[in-house]
Amino acid sequence: MNINTLDLNLLKAFDAMYRERHVGRAGESIGLAQPSMSNALNRLRVRFEDPLFQRGPGGMEPTSRAEELAPKVQGVLSIVSEMLEQTEFDPKHAQGHITVAASDLAILRLAPAMVTYYSVHAPNLGLRFVPMNKADLVEQLDSETVTLAIGTFGQLPARFHRRTIMPDSFVCIARRDHPLTRDGLTLEPFLKARHALMTLNNDKTGSVDKALKRLGKSRQVVLTCAQFALLPDIVAQSDLIATVPTSLIPVARRAGCDVFPTPLDLPKWESEMVWTQKTAHEPLGRYIVDSFTEMSRSAELDLGNEFPGGDII
Repeated sequence: MNINTLDLNLLKAFDAMYRERHVGRAGESIGLAQPSMSNALNRLRVRFEDPLFQRGPGGMEPTSRAEELAPKVQGVLSIVSEMLEQTEFDPKHAQGHITVAASDLAILRLAPAMVTYYSVHAPNLGLRFVPMNKADLVEQLDSETVTLAIGTFGQLPARFHRRTIMPDSFVCIARRDHPLTRDGLTLEPFLKARHALMTLNNDKTGSVDKALKRLGKSRQVVLTCAQFALLPDIVAQSDLIATVPTSLIPVARRAGCDVFPTPLDLPKWESEMVWTQKTAHEPLGRYIVDSFTEMSRSAELDLGNEFPGGDII
């Protein structure tokens, strides 16, 4: 028998006949009129080269060949049914690890909230935060080495999904009682100060320097650092001033820094979350994306409480 020519509806007819032992009732149970059910039974007999069901005192009784086939047919139908059935996703029973590529700033902002959230809603899911490597990001997403990426991105292949999360802007931080910030932080003392700069490119030029250049001015950068999270402690123990994302305010305050509005206009930006088509179409993947989106909004609201009414210091 060639499986490519087998109609699976015949297996449904066989199973109905085996259960009902009556052509009419069997057909009714699967939505077939009696003539159609009789036709299906005849086709089954030809396929399996056996009468399969014969009249007896208890109705249409199965032959020994039908008895042999019955559990196998039921198994096939059960497998097909499971394949087609949409099971309800329950995060409490979800297992595995979520690997997130992100900057140290995004990790600082999201990791505490995500750990707490998953401990309640998805206790068997583990979180792995790894450093962002934009050069390899496309390959990491395609190979499923990374589940989500969070950061700022330019052009990405159209096959990826992306969502804007966590708007951010700049503020300035300095140690408490810094001699240049006693009356706030205006442009003149800002230009006199020695500065720390977070940069991944091992240079001394950032958004602040580009904005100052447009004004025909410059600043003195005496320290560069490749991680945002280290800057507040460095600034708190020195006379340096750093211009950092607003989302670093809680860390800066814990380190002992004062926070000031920037004395010049600087760009704002929004972080994005990026994931694959496969993640988008899996129940677990959709849950991960939605939960990170929800927690990023909570982090944004919590951050807003850090400086109510615009009073940053």
